[in-house]
Amino acid sequence: MAHRAPGTKAYDEPLAESLAEAWRYLDQWAIHGEVLFAINALAERQAQQAAPAMSPSRPRRDGGV
Repeated sequence: MAHRAPGTKAYDEPLAESLAEAWRYLDQWAIHGEVLFAINALAERQAQQAAPAMSPSRPRRDGGV
């Protein structure tokens, strides 16, 4: 079995393959990531606007707040 240390073929080749695969996913995130944040922010804003008011217009019968 080959010694797996930086600078050896047994170490550098699998590392290069792993990094090449990771770059593909990072590129996709760079392209689409900002849009996902925008969609999430819009969904949160719409949920807040659709939520009913927290303060009731008349007191509760059970004396609660």
